[in-house]
Amino acid sequence: MSGLKSLIDRVQHRSLWQVLGLYIFGSWIALQVVDVLGNNFALPAWFPRFTLALLVAGLPVVLITALVQKRLSARAAVGSPEATRAQMIGTHRLFNWHNATVGGLAASALWGAVALAWLFFGPGSAGERHAEASVDLRSVAVLPFVSAQGDEESRAFSGGIHDDLLTRLSKIDSLTVISRTSMMKYRDTQLSVPEIATQLGVATVVEGSVQRAGDRVRVNVQLIEASSDRHLWAETYDAELTTANIFAIQSDIARQIAAALRATLTPDVQVRLAARPTESLHAYDLYTRGKYLHQRPQGGTQAGLEAAAELFRQAIAADPGFAPAYAGLADIYLDLWSSGYLPAEQVLPEARSVAEKALELDETLAEAHTSLADVLESELRLAEAERHHQRALELNPGSAEAHRRYARLLLGLGRFKELVLELRRAVELDPLSISYRLSLTSGLWFTGDYEGGIIEARKILELEPDNPGALYSLGFASMLNGDTAQGIAALRRALEVRPEYPFNTTALAWAYARAGRRAEALELLDQVEEQGQMLKELAIVYAELGELDRAFEYLDRAYVEDPGSLTYINADPTADALKNDPRFAEVLKRLGL
Repeated sequence: MSGLKSLIDRVQHRSLWQVLGLYIFGSWIALQVVDVLGNNFALPAWFPRFTLALLVAGLPVVLITALVQKRLSARAAVGSPEATRAQMIGTHRLFNWHNATVGGLAASALWGAVALAWLFFGPGSAGERHAEASVDLRSVAVLPFVSAQGDEESRAFSGGIHDDLLTRLSKIDSLTVISRTSMMKYRDTQLSVPEIATQLGVATVVEGSVQRAGDRVRVNVQLIEASSDRHLWAETYDAELTTANIFAIQSDIARQIAAALRATLTPDVQVRLAARPTESLHAYDLYTRGKYLHQRPQGGTQAGLEAAAELFRQAIAADPGFAPAYAGLADIYLDLWSSGYLPAEQVLPEARSVAEKALELDETLAEAHTSLADVLESELRLAEAERHHQRALELNPGSAEAHRRYARLLLGLGRFKELVLELRRAVELDPLSISYRLSLTSGLWFTGDYEGGIIEARKILELEPDNPGALYSLGFASMLNGDTAQGIAALRRALEVRPEYPFNTTALAWAYARAGRRAEALELLDQVEEQGQMLKELAIVYAELGELDRAFEYLDRAYVEDPGSLTYINADPTADALKNDPRFAEVLKRLGL
């Protein structure tokens, strides 16, 4: 009681403005506390508003009390007539700091009672509520937008809007946004919103539809709280079909979702959310069709990549200032090289040119920074590459692809712990993506965790029994772990499933060489040598066969013709047969590794 009286005495001598400032500061602290409690204990979305209402109701009481007490003190100082004194005493009995403090404590008790009642008696059992509390309330899954028309062009258009919205949301650092690949699993799902949220480990789900008719576009979108299956926000946008309106709709949706989830929007992020990269509807259509084709299963074949590249080139021709189209084309060139379809000298200069052009047009385009980083990495300019990877993650921290591609650089730098963390973050952002799980699988066995690589590969094969990437990783991890039979069987099956992929041929040749099956290894090497590519892989296989002079001939050619292929060679466990030769140290020195 003495502490409370001391506090009242101190407030008693404050001016009206000081009291107001103290109240506002205390209210701000209270709201921050409520925000933290709400996120950690799954309190309903209306709870902060309830708190604010109590604080607003208390403000006039505090101000009137302060005013009455000041006037009473002033009258007492000069001496007041008895009637005035009696009136002041009556007012003082109602508006005094003791009563105000008791009222504040009562409001706090009411707040606590409502919170406890919700936690213990609100919807859902205690066990369910504990599970919900473990899910970040700012985690979002954006379901594929439904297209009112069923043709490919309309699906590509609605897919483009969905993709752009995901990109905008992933730029907001305080949100966790599930990436596109996982979301496409739910394109035609019959699962409920709570079921989808449980599978993905998110608290909120966005649903939407797109209707394009003539010169009009209509977008319906709603944000749903998964635990209660209720709408937090919904809106219908009906506008003239222009790129300005399309981008404005995407930006507003992102801002409204951020506001509904109380996510922080920095000034820089707000500027990036409002970006309008093109004014050409034709260029935007071509770009969305190119992305749509690239993202489909056949988009990884050479024919699919070249078809997507042509659409990006047409988009650039329609609008030479359209930065994302250049970044998309850069990624196609990089895929044609990294998949072994085209040689480095044919595609990497083109990739560099269009990536640099994209950044010249828009320095804040995260995808262009990632593409240029990959090109720089292929040129063994690793420090520059890392700066661009880090800039990409600064601009778009929620991009699973940016995390994965940064991990590839970390492999070349030998920073294995960071590598695995980046790959696990990519999987967290895109949990249903086989592609990102394959990267994690490869990352594990590549860094010496062969058992971990085998386990992850088997998880993928349970979902897709003939996935060639999982078979490839299972084969290498098994061979390195001493299980030759399982390794060769897996790599042979990978080649059967995907015979056109050059890496599968050299992988099986290496396994045969390691198992002492020389004739079979040489037969496969003849097939690869006819293509004139895969120089590093040929060097590794010949080293495994004991032909080190020939191995280093190929390694020297790789350094001249395709140095980017050698970035990871010092970390590559399949290259151990090369590493004991003194010439290997010279190769690393030339590479700057």
